[in-house]
Amino acid sequence: MKAGNYICCLFTLLMFACNENKDKIETNNKKIIAGNDSPTEGSSIIQLDERLLKADSLVFVFYKNPHGKDSLRYTRYYTQYAATDKNLIDFLKNNLRDSTRRWEKIKKCRSEGKIWCFTDGNIFQTVYFSSLNNECGFVYIIKNGQFYYSKISNELSHKLVTLKNKAVDLKNEGE
Repeated sequence: MKAGNYICCLFTLLMFACNENKDKIETNNKKIIAGNDSPTEGSSIIQLDERLLKADSLVFVFYKNPHGKDSLRYTRYYTQYAATDKNLIDFLKNNLRDSTRRWEKIKKCRSEGKIWCFTDGNIFQTVYFSSLNNECGFVYIIKNGQFYYSKISNELSHKLVTLKNKAVDLKNEGE
């Protein structure tokens, strides 16, 4: 086989190999975008994680300065409010029933806090929240590496303000 034919044959094989890999990458991207392996967009947070229906206690965490200059450490300083009140837990569940929108990356909005959800003393989910403005007014969870956002209701936003006023600053061990 002449060198020119050999190079041409090799080049053709490389083209087919590259096209085959390109198709696999596109298929994988379509799979991620379409969400074939993840919950349906539009599902509520409660539908995405039905364990929330069995929650028996919550800890509301409020960051002290969520919109301050410190973008890397603002979550380190917080107050918290623990709750086992069934009415409050049911209130939260009812406010997690709006449809969600899936994002592959986190929004460029900071959370103002989070809610740790427990059953029988074991944490099983974290719900993040912010009520800053229309664009950054949300509750969301992370599931299978995807972010599922829902608008925060006015009722939940007002309840969080009330709970923030009751939240305490727990001492670190050793203080």
